[in-house]
Amino acid sequence: MKITVAIPIYNAARHLNVTLDSLINQTMDSREFEVICVNDVSTDNSIDVVKTYMEKVNNIKLINRKENSGGPMLPRNDAINEAKGEYILFLDNDDFIGEEALEKFYTSAKECKSDVIFGKYVGANGRGVPQSMFKYGNLKNADILKHNLVFSLAPHKMFKVDFIKQNNFYFDKKAVVGEDQLFVMQCLVKANVITVLSDYEYYYVVKRGDENLSLKYFPANNFFYSFNHIMETIEESGLSSLYKLKLKAAFLNRFLHASRLRGHIFSNLLTYEQKKDWLNETKKFIDNHVTDELIGLLPSRFHYFLLIARENDLRKLLMVHNQMETVNPNKVTRVENGWIYSNFKYTQKYLAYDEEYTVNHLNTSDIYIDGIILGEDLCEITGQFYQSLLINMNVENELILVHRKTGIEKRINYNEANSSNQFKFTFNYREFVLNKEMVGPWDVFIEGSIGGYVKRRRLGKARKTDLLENVSEDNKGIMPKLSQSNKEKFLPKKEIMLDNINSFGENYIVKAYFTKKHDNLSFDVKLKP
Repeated sequence: MKITVAIPIYNAARHLNVTLDSLINQTMDSREFEVICVNDVSTDNSIDVVKTYMEKVNNIKLINRKENSGGPMLPRNDAINEAKGEYILFLDNDDFIGEEALEKFYTSAKECKSDVIFGKYVGANGRGVPQSMFKYGNLKNADILKHNLVFSLAPHKMFKVDFIKQNNFYFDKKAVVGEDQLFVMQCLVKANVITVLSDYEYYYVVKRGDENLSLKYFPANNFFYSFNHIMETIEESGLSSLYKLKLKAAFLNRFLHASRLRGHIFSNLLTYEQKKDWLNETKKFIDNHVTDELIGLLPSRFHYFLLIARENDLRKLLMVHNQMETVNPNKVTRVENGWIYSNFKYTQKYLAYDEEYTVNHLNTSDIYIDGIILGEDLCEITGQFYQSLLINMNVENELILVHRKTGIEKRINYNEANSSNQFKFTFNYREFVLNKEMVGPWDVFIEGSIGGYVKRRRLGKARKTDLLENVSEDNKGIMPKLSQSNKEKFLPKKEIMLDNINSFGENYIVKAYFTKKHDNLSFDVKLKP
């Protein structure tokens, strides 16, 4: 048997036919895979639906649990124990898969010797699904960090059964929240080969109106059970120390962003006493797993939360959280080691503090082109680069030309504009027309930096509407260094060709243009025939 498909079922009669139809229509021969439906004491006619399909095909098996388990964990474990397949795929009772999914999964798994394999997710009925790990194309052996696998901890994947059983990886019955994340993280950390397929729409994740578990209340200690064990799994693994640290940071970033923790503490879902209980458990989690070094690897929007939660001071946390909405340039105290710091003050009889917290996440930016002049030898680009929290800071702006194919960068660091919020760069095309290896598109960015903090923006989309007009008599001489053999040229609506640019004895043609998809400025370098 090649594959076991495991489906925990609870009151799914309305949706189950779509799930099972996607299985009986697989291109894989039905004799090569089995479907194990584990009924978790449904109170509707889910069993009848399954039995109807069992009359049509002979590869569907039904397991009826005697007691409801309260979640999909134990039914999935039942399927693992009963699995006859070399691999097991977990499928929810209201999702479905593409017709070629099983065949493609198995072929790739055998070819790559995969322990874990999963394919492109597709959201159905308005469901959002992770996509960043699929932008790399098919990956025979993906890396958890490099390929963003930490953002795909749902169990809708295929696992080698021997790999699961030899490592005793089962869904923890004590985990009422995040049980799938714990199981999948254990597998990802231990797996020798993780395969990701992006060439086909494999798994359709369906949104249902009653699936939002975030509306249910769980005691804080139950909530943290899985996440404590995930951090322990990473720490106790055989991974290198630096990889462990970065993996913890990646998971913690996901956890703080996507979990209900901050939502519970900052919303009206809980009473004040319940919030104190949640903050107390949060402090325990931080004390056990989150170091200052780890906090430094996280986005600034989580810094104040973790630092104050470690103090276990709910009143202060709520107050600082509200004050985050009032941060402005006048409250920025310094920019150091890549962090923008703002001062937070409050003085009352029973709560007082005067401290700094990082606020990088509150710094917004905008970029605008006032003018682009193309001459025979030189190009001039002028505009504005605004950063909301740094208007009182001496930000240094650079123009960055990036070779699209190699990623090589050419920096133009002399800004002729007087203000840090403005820029004026003049450069010779031979700054980036170097040799035959550097032909192809060069994309244009403006980068502002101060105290190790760097903000980079793509240049071109936001620009002056009359930028496309020809240069007037009043504007002649704006670039005295330009060759006068030809008139200065403003960039036209689509593109302009610059001919006979010489570099190291070779002649090149440069085409300045706005990219079709995103309408940004680029230069395309070609060797002149």
